[in-house]
Amino acid sequence: MAATWEEILKLSQQFQSAQFAQASQRLSERNCIEIVAKLISEKQLEVVHTLDGKEYITPAQISREIRDELHVRGGRVNIVDLQQVINVDLLHIESRANDIVKSDRTIQLVLGQLIDEHYLDQVAEETNDKLQETGQVKISDLCKTYDLPGDFLKQAFSSRLGKIIHGEIDQDNRGVIFTEAFVTRHRARIRGLFSAITRPTAVINLITRHGFQEQLLYSVLEELVNSGRLRGTVVGGRQDKAVFVPDIYARTQSSWVDSFFKQNGYLEFDALLRLGIPDPVNYIKKRYKSLQLLFLKTSCVGQEIMDQVEASVDEAINSGTWVDIVNAALGAKMNTIASTCKSICV
Repeated sequence: MAATWEEILKLSQQFQSAQFAQASQRLSERNCIEIVAKLISEKQLEVVHTLDGKEYITPAQISREIRDELHVRGGRVNIVDLQQVINVDLLHIESRANDIVKSDRTIQLVLGQLIDEHYLDQVAEETNDKLQETGQVKISDLCKTYDLPGDFLKQAFSSRLGKIIHGEIDQDNRGVIFTEAFVTRHRARIRGLFSAITRPTAVINLITRHGFQEQLLYSVLEELVNSGRLRGTVVGGRQDKAVFVPDIYARTQSSWVDSFFKQNGYLEFDALLRLGIPDPVNYIKKRYKSLQLLFLKTSCVGQEIMDQVEASVDEAINSGTWVDIVNAALGAKMNTIASTCKSICV
């Protein structure tokens, strides 16, 4: 035991002597630089020269410093800012940043910035706070707030819905996030408002007047109409010219159209427009698809009137006399139809 302790003391003394001894031969700074340059040229050493020319740094150290800086800055850092901190050429930082992104799925490179999952969780929490306060959040507004692309935010939020963000993305307009309470409240407002409508009403006017979110209103309105909760139809699709026609008006409208056509044998497009039918031609084609009708520029004519005109013309031809097409058609009620019929018959 004593011999072992003596050996330890002896080694300690030798170590101290080596520490305080002066080297007999030393390399100059220039020699060191030349040796390192030689090793680099022969690819036996991989290091990067700093911008101030005072140090060498390994790629692994660059990666460690990038990760450290990303952590210190809360999970988001611009690559240009890293150049000032690490003091190497931007090309080397970009190369190491790309390697980090490839090897670590929790870090992404977006618009020249490294962003990790911790930062995205923080953004999601802030978004959820705003969502619970207002009931809806637009992705376009978040793009301005955080200076990030909309598609990137949508992708980041999709995996956090129901976990951090307590809401849902509108399937028809994926640029908006709603809370269930917001949707329920607006569904009740939409149902009450449209249930009280008794005449054709432009949907865009209601959106402007009552401050509805456009895509949400169309989605809820379509759902209520299809389920039978609202009795009516939306004419014109999801656009500025869309019109809601309640069933009570549509029945009265259809009754008037049928009655007029039955009594007169023709329909004027202007009259249908005044009734609130935005596309008279398609309306007539759908309602009377089994009848053979003649569509003119401003109206359509039934087969009965055409038969009357043809019979009068045939009789005039056979008897060698003439016939007044206007009176034969409608008793001077519709000069346009009569003139068109005249050209057809001739």
